[in-house]
Amino acid sequence: MIDSIRYELVRLRTLRSTYWLIGIGLLLNAALAGVIAWSSRKGPMDPETVAALMTSGSAFSPLPFLAVLVGLVGAFAFGHEYRHRTITVTLAALPRRDLLVVAKLIVLAVTSALIAVVGLALNWVVASVFSGQMLSVLTSDLLPVLGGFVAYVVLWGLLGLALGLLLRNLPVVVTLLFVVPLVVEPLLFALTLIPALNGLADLTSYLPFSAGARLSSFGSMGGDNGAPAGADPLSRSAGGLVFTAWTAAVLAGGWVLFKRRDA
Repeated sequence: MIDSIRYELVRLRTLRSTYWLIGIGLLLNAALAGVIAWSSRKGPMDPETVAALMTSGSAFSPLPFLAVLVGLVGAFAFGHEYRHRTITVTLAALPRRDLLVVAKLIVLAVTSALIAVVGLALNWVVASVFSGQMLSVLTSDLLPVLGGFVAYVVLWGLLGLALGLLLRNLPVVVTLLFVVPLVVEPLLFALTLIPALNGLADLTSYLPFSAGARLSSFGSMGGDNGAPAGADPLSRSAGGLVFTAWTAAVLAGGWVLFKRRDA
């Protein structure tokens, strides 16, 4: 296991795409926090605005910048291996496939969590500067939001890895990570506006990315953050469980196929 983790750490560190994706994600995340802080600088901020600042409005956006780019880092965990056929060399050096998958999961989860924490810290600095006030974030209202944001980013990364393991096609995985939250889910929401389909509105809350967005929403229940019109929004914990279940299902399918098919 130690050898597998060491290998994955070396692979992650030596890819230029890792640094580009993380850097762009942090930069876009902080830029959006700065814009929100600048527009809200004239008066004291309520906790909901601070939550939006710290998470760069990820509860409202179909494509939260940092989470999406971490998802791409996850997609590259297996996607690069299959695209450049290095998976054969990897399996020759590390023939125990289960250990390889576990090592990639561990390294990606820890890396994603650290990136999310750095993103929160950077947003706090930028927001404090642009708003002209020292933001208080370690409160009982905001800590669940910040923790949920970290979990949200980690799950995006793991889902990217799971899709790469399942599909073995990097361009398809990258397309899915953009098209499903940006096009497919909003289209399904729009269809529920048709009178004959109104009864399906609540089911749209169980779509993966919509459910996951609840993790970084302010308040455990109330509000319509991340929920389609007419739908009953999930709680933070329920949304997190739904997103986790989708990720686990994709990962399980990919893991089974990885063990059965040729490299």
